[in-house]
Amino acid sequence: MGALRRPLGALPLRLLVALLVLLAAAAAAPTAAAARRDADIVLVGGGTAGCALAARLCAALPSRRVVLLERGPPRNGTEEFLVGVAVPRRGLWQQYADDWLAAAERAGLPSVSEAGWPQPDRGAWVHRLTVDAAGRRRDACSAYVTPALGGACAHNLRVVQGVAVTKVLWDDDRAAGGAPRRPAAGGRRRVTGVAYVMSTDRDAARPRVRSLRARLAVISTAGAVGSPALLQRSGIGPPAVLRRAGVPPRVDLPVGEQFATRPLVGVTHSYAGGTARLAVENNGSVVASAAARRAWEAGRGGVLGVAAFAGLGRVPDGDGGYVSATFTVDPAPGDRRFRTYCMTNTASSGQLAVVDGSPFTPPTVITNLLGGGAAEVTTMLSCLRRVAAVGDAFAPRFAMRQTEPEPGRPLDEAYVRDLAGSSAHFVGGAPVGAVLDGRLRVRGFHNLYVVDSSAIPSIPPSAGTMASVYMLAEHMAGRLARVFRPVGA
Repeated sequence: MGALRRPLGALPLRLLVALLVLLAAAAAAPTAAAARRDADIVLVGGGTAGCALAARLCAALPSRRVVLLERGPPRNGTEEFLVGVAVPRRGLWQQYADDWLAAAERAGLPSVSEAGWPQPDRGAWVHRLTVDAAGRRRDACSAYVTPALGGACAHNLRVVQGVAVTKVLWDDDRAAGGAPRRPAAGGRRRVTGVAYVMSTDRDAARPRVRSLRARLAVISTAGAVGSPALLQRSGIGPPAVLRRAGVPPRVDLPVGEQFATRPLVGVTHSYAGGTARLAVENNGSVVASAAARRAWEAGRGGVLGVAAFAGLGRVPDGDGGYVSATFTVDPAPGDRRFRTYCMTNTASSGQLAVVDGSPFTPPTVITNLLGGGAAEVTTMLSCLRRVAAVGDAFAPRFAMRQTEPEPGRPLDEAYVRDLAGSSAHFVGGAPVGAVLDGRLRVRGFHNLYVVDSSAIPSIPPSAGTMASVYMLAEHMAGRLARVFRPVGA
């Protein structure tokens, strides 16, 4: 015991040197806990854009540490069950998809070939699902992230699930007196990371706030709603909106002021009076049967492999629109109903505004559906009349009868305005031009990016937004890989 109480100077010289080397190494190297709090590139949001971008960046930048933060927990067994099983190509189609195509042709919407280019401004096609060469259904996670984690990026990509990012962190850059100011010409702020809480702390009175450092960049891939909300919670947005939410304004940009979505209105037909059998995908007994599950797990497809919609289409009337048709009707399984939706292009926009600084509080969204005036209503009515004609053009064995609008109610502006909803095709919450520069950086920032549908200024006129988001993510992956590649690499 006496030896342990010797003063430092009494230690043997060799032991003293070794001890000093160990202490210096410990001071210079981050602890394991600190290392876990650091990254080179932090992506916020593990959806379409986030998964694609994370996988591409980690592969292109093997010496950079990429961290993908996702609010949701790991997928459960049911969710995994629907992804990754082989499906015969024909097994992707709803039972009456061919009948729908034939009816559309008779009503003036010709079948569109996948191989043809340029695509015509009108037409109909069977709804495709994303499948790989082996016929397996894929989403952004299984197509991009899972292979990366098990292969080229096992050493430098980390996916952290169950965390909700509260705000982006950067050095304070406020004017005297706390008033927000626009950055001086050429002056750009540098973000340093993000603050986050655990998603399980949703109901906690004061959840513990943690931080993750980003040495090179923070990229928001949180989606059409998530990215503008994150910017606003970080103090980036219209000052009046932020003050109402109790968020100190720091950077004055019109975040959330060009939020836009396609309006959606549908018509419904019944085929209860015909000889056509109930569509198998709307037969609750078949869908829930053990036989259906065995067929799916064996790679034979079946009812569990079909697309949610029988077909999609494009109409040229007015400003144009996008059509989806389905025999799987929402209210209840077993109904012999066929529903077609029109999602028309729009020039109108609404607004998105956070309510407070919590990542768990949904923002307020004003869609301003059909706010573009009479032309938008006319476009919607033209589309609805065209798809109603498709329903009427089904083969006689369906004995199709329009049930919505119900008999006696005209298909007019009142019907459109009463039934209009959102198509869930959202864009414009942080658009290029007003909020982002041409490199998709938030204006006034050196290393804060937004890569998702909120960056798209207006609705893509030909289809939904997902394909555009994949394209945007792939494009930005190549660009950012060049920006962040180490010198000489």
